[in-house]
Amino acid sequence: MIERKKITLNDKAVFASYIQNQINSTYNFTNMFMWSGNSAITYAELSGCLALFFQFGKQPPMASYPIGDGDRAQAVADICKYLAGEGVRPVFRNLSQSMKEELEQLFPNTFEFIYDRDNADYVYEVEKLITLSGKKLHAKRNHWNYFKNTYHFEYRRLNAEDMPACKRLFDSWAEEKSDSYGAESSRRATFSVLDHYLDLGVRGGGIWIDGKLAAATFAEPVSEDTVLAHLEFGNPNIRGIFNAISQQFCEHEWADFRYINREEDMGLPGLRQAKLAYRPAYLLDKYAAVLVSDKL
Repeated sequence: MIERKKITLNDKAVFASYIQNQINSTYNFTNMFMWSGNSAITYAELSGCLALFFQFGKQPPMASYPIGDGDRAQAVADICKYLAGEGVRPVFRNLSQSMKEELEQLFPNTFEFIYDRDNADYVYEVEKLITLSGKKLHAKRNHWNYFKNTYHFEYRRLNAEDMPACKRLFDSWAEEKSDSYGAESSRRATFSVLDHYLDLGVRGGGIWIDGKLAAATFAEPVSEDTVLAHLEFGNPNIRGIFNAISQQFCEHEWADFRYINREEDMGLPGLRQAKLAYRPAYLLDKYAAVLVSDKL
């Protein structure tokens, strides 16, 4: 019997015992904690592995590929049995290429693999986001140059006392956005990070103009060379503010890292265009695996 548990702050150590050096944004405690909502994301420990379960709204439950040093083949079989018992076809989502290959080896001709472009992570070179060098980043460099030549600004690392200002900025930013897609869930996820800033161990950076917070962003290391970015918001009426917070955050906080994973675009055309414009070093491809065989 699989026991699906609600993700709470106390589970951070549980996740850490299974997840090390993992750059796939799905396998990150902060991400799962902030987006878990009303148990939309839960987890279970089985066969020495950890698996996530996703059930948003009226969608059928799905699972992540089990991670950890235990018996992943047995964990996959148990998850399939559990999901079938729930009356749904077993589906695993957000598998990276290596997970896909392992599942194919463990269970040949058992799963159909579907490329999930909407959930591919965008991974950038930190140095490129600092220097904004090269012809392909010319427009971004122009926005950054305009910003720093126009505004008298201050960058500094965020502390717990800055979280109320971050909340006010987020609400102001959200009101300005013409696209209200997922507005309430985004606010809940953002505030869960702000409310537990110190406990989660993420690092935030902010830009102040004339003593007022104008942009904020949050990230954390996930491997020896990669940082995972969680949040970024700011005053959209200030030209170059998002170029500025990205550049300053990378320069001041993450210059010793090679890559920064800025997560997926969720299939939103505007977000996809914005992420591609920064010229990712590569996309971390993800797949869904659908059980097509009656036997494991």
